[in-house]
Amino acid sequence: MAPSVFKSEEGRQAIVACYERILGEASARFSLRRRVVGTALGKTHVLEAGREGAPALLLLHGTASNSATWLADIPVWAGHFRVIAADIPGEPGLSEDRRITLASSETEGWLVSLLDALGLSSVRIVGMSLGGWMGLRLATRHPERVDALSLLSAAGLAPQRVSFLFRALPLTLLGDWGLKRVNRIVCRGIEMHHDVEEFMLLAGRHFRPLLEPIPVLTDAELARLTMPIQFLAGEKDALLHARASVERLKRLLPRAEAHLLPGCGHAVLGKTSEILEFQRRSGPRAAQL
Repeated sequence: MAPSVFKSEEGRQAIVACYERILGEASARFSLRRRVVGTALGKTHVLEAGREGAPALLLLHGTASNSATWLADIPVWAGHFRVIAADIPGEPGLSEDRRITLASSETEGWLVSLLDALGLSSVRIVGMSLGGWMGLRLATRHPERVDALSLLSAAGLAPQRVSFLFRALPLTLLGDWGLKRVNRIVCRGIEMHHDVEEFMLLAGRHFRPLLEPIPVLTDAELARLTMPIQFLAGEKDALLHARASVERLKRLLPRAEAHLLPGCGHAVLGKTSEILEFQRRSGPRAAQL
């Protein structure tokens, strides 16, 4: 059996308790449904909002995170879509404690089984960082299942910055002070809510980070993408080569809407309206949204 992604049971409980508190506070502000569905990788915890019959919008968070990433966006998007936010297995959420092997077919296998379990033939996707790569991966393997892609600092278009690991790893050995420094590097250009700061600190203490390199998609793989694509990346991204990602996407897929955000780091937040506008005019049934 693969080792847990949590460093200890006590650490897992602390992360879960924080996540449950955040979800409870969100549920008091707007209608949020929760359930666990069976997938190819075991249980997957999902949040849902919006009308059941509306076009589906699947949200995929980044690594060392969970679906709380989207709680500021969900109430707005739920006015137009059936919003589904999935906790990625092997991340600090409430899904299976089993990390996905990125250099295998497990990513698309999990996503296809998730869509099947939810009764969805296709979806629009909003993905951040690792979640953006997963959306891209599904779209290159099963383009018929993806109607449109909004990608925030998505990996897979250019190599990761090795320099970030050399900066971050020594800092993680310096306790909470070092973890806070790492988090500020990741979230450069934004003011973090105290809940975000608390969760990121807990994840740094108790979660085993993803160390497997995220595969870069080939030109041939990207050529399979015919659906509308929106890509937003921070000019000051310390984890990914954002400029190279934007330039490559524009070169290979000139119809993609790719933007480099000045002053922004890896965490691209607060783009609720821009994503909604793109998703409403993209994909099937766009005119009805």
